[in-house]
Amino acid sequence: MPVEIEQFMCRSDNFGVLVHDPKSGQTALIDAPEEAPILAAIERTGWTPTMILTTHHHVDHVEANLALKERFKLRIVGPEAEKAKIPGIDETVEQGSVIHLGDERIDVIATPGHTTGHVTYHLPASKVAFAADTLFALGCGRLLECKPPVMYDSLKKLAALPAETVVYCGHEYTLANARFALTVDPTNPALKERAAKIEALRADGKPTLPTT
Repeated sequence: MPVEIEQFMCRSDNFGVLVHDPKSGQTALIDAPEEAPILAAIERTGWTPTMILTTHHHVDHVEANLALKERFKLRIVGPEAEKAKIPGIDETVEQGSVIHLGDERIDVIATPGHTTGHVTYHLPASKVAFAADTLFALGCGRLLECKPPVMYDSLKKLAALPAETVVYCGHEYTLANARFALTVDPTNPALKERAAKIEALRADGKPTLPTT
């Protein structure tokens, strides 16, 4: 049985995500951007989180770690390379690590580029991946700690995932990415069509993510 997923907005443009395994009743939170909307999502779904899967150390992804750990006694998992910067971390992971949410296997893919230790969490049975700030629709994360070849290698890893994989990202950046792309390639009909659909979604207050 595939996992159930609740995506919601945090801060100004972050996505919060709850991932629930209905068989075991266990729930993981992908990053912890902001306490209040996370608590609202927990109340709305009735899913009590048992762990936080941290993708990288930036404050807009770990701000609520300690408050949620105190409230729910959950465990915090995050990249080994950034453990000193992740509040409340209990367990570290790296390329090739495997963790479980109930019986659901979660493969860890090292995707440095935005930060040196950034990881992506891939759930092959449910055909979803949580790429946070490595990959966005029509773009990738800013290269704050690594050189372009490092990010390129990470993007190649994500490109190698099965085509049907649904990708969840860390921010609602799609409209800004589309507008930038049109400045580079303004006559591309496919891009113009995609940008129009994105504009319509955002005008209705709807998210543009996840995507395949």
